[in-house]
Parts: sequence; structure tokens; C-alpha cells
Amino acid sequence: MILRRVIKHFRQQEWTAIALDFLIVVFGVFMGFQVQQWATRAGQRASEKLYLHRLHDEVVQLTEDRSRYVSDVQRNQVALSGAVAVLQNQTDRQILTDDECAAIAESHIYSNPTADVPTIDELFSSGRFDALQAKDVRSAITQFNQSALRGGDVIDAVNRNILTLARVFPKLIQLETIRDEKNAPGIRTGARCNAAAMKANPQFINTFVDNRDRYAHYAVFAVKPVSEKLAALHDALDTELGIVHDEKEGTQ
Repeated sequence: MILRRVIKHFRQQEWTAIALDFLIVVFGVFMGFQVQQWATRAGQRASEKLYLHRLHDEVVQLTEDRSRYVSDVQRNQVALSGAVAVLQNQTDRQILTDDECAAIAESHIYSNPTADVPTIDELFSSGRFDALQAKDVRSAITQFNQSALRGGDVIDAVNRNILTLARVFPKLIQLETIRDEKNAPGIRTGARCNAAAMKANPQFINTFVDNRDRYAHYAVFAVKPVSEKLAALHDALDTELGIVHDEKEGTQ
């Protein structure tokens, strides 16, 4: 209909009417593009919200999964510090506690708490990460990923040339099997330590201190930063999604 009207106005040389028709057509096309863009953006935003909610659920679950490992690391750090104080005569105490002895026997173990977040992997693999409108969340994801990669490198580094003290010094550390019906598989490994003999053995002291330093490096530069960045990502997601927790859990 508009085309017929334009032809009619052109034949009658009604230039003002032609200009108005032209403006109507241009405005209609422009509005059509705008509506299409609005619909596309609304769809993208809705899709992003779904991703962010999935990501939030995975971050909460990951924090819970890591909490036991983080608690173990913190407890071992305290126990190793106490053992160093005893073995290097920095305290009047002469006997190692059970926790300190166990920490010495396990000072070669560096578990790598999981840092896998499936939605983050999907965002990167699908090319949707750069399209995220939530800048704070995008920044928090980047920092978390970088921290997890560095943490893996630290664990690889501290694992090089590490020694299992109970194997190298069997007379100083004796391993034993303990029944533990509360936890699967029903048994666990315990240790008995000869603190006096440990103090008198310079080779043991040097090797133990080296293990302790490696463990501290692992705790401070591998475990702690990842947990901190995970907590920061959780905070960014809560802010973006308007989620309020009664008690924020898992800020290990």
C-alpha cells in the first residue's frame, strides 16, 4: 500500500508527501531492527541468568566439597608447627601429640582439592564468556581460573623430590593400622613417633623441616588463594543475582 501511495505522489509530484512516505518507511525499518535487537538482548540476558544461577549452584557445591580438605590442611599446618616447636626445642614440651605425629607421617601428602566448575568450562568452550554482561562476575571467574592454574603448578613443584619420612626413617616413625568403624573402609593408618630419637637425628630434622616448608608453601600458595577466589566469585554471583544467604558458608 505504501509503494502504491509513493508512486501516486511521485506521478503527481507531491514532494512533501513523498518525503513523509520515505520517513515513514525508514522509521518503520529502524523500529523493526530495534525490536529485533531488544528481543535478542532479552533472550541473551535470560540465557545469561540461567548460566549464572547454574554457576552459583556449582560454586556453592564446590565450596562444600572443598571444605573438608581445607580444614584438614589448616589442622595439619597447626600440627606441623607444633611438631617443629617440640623437635627444635622451642617449647618445654618434650612429647609429640597424636595429631603432630600423624602430621609428620603425612607431611608428604598434598591433596589437590577440586577446583572444577562445569559451567565455567562451558562458557569458555561455547564462546559465551566474553558476552557476559556481569562484569564483576566475569572478572571473578578470570581470577578464580588463574588462581586454580597457579595452585596446580605449586602442587606439581612441591611434589618434586619429596620424601615419605616413615619409609626413610622407620625406626623413628612406626605406622600402624587402626580400626575406625565410623569412617569407610573401617580402618585408618596411625603413627607412633619417637620424639627423642628424632631430635638426635640431624638428617631427620633437616628432611622434616624441608617437608614442613613444602607443606606450608602448598597451603599458602595453592589451597588458600583458590578458596579465597572461589569465595569472591560466590560474592559476585550473590550480588549479581540478588541472592542473600542467612549464613554464607564455605569461605575457606
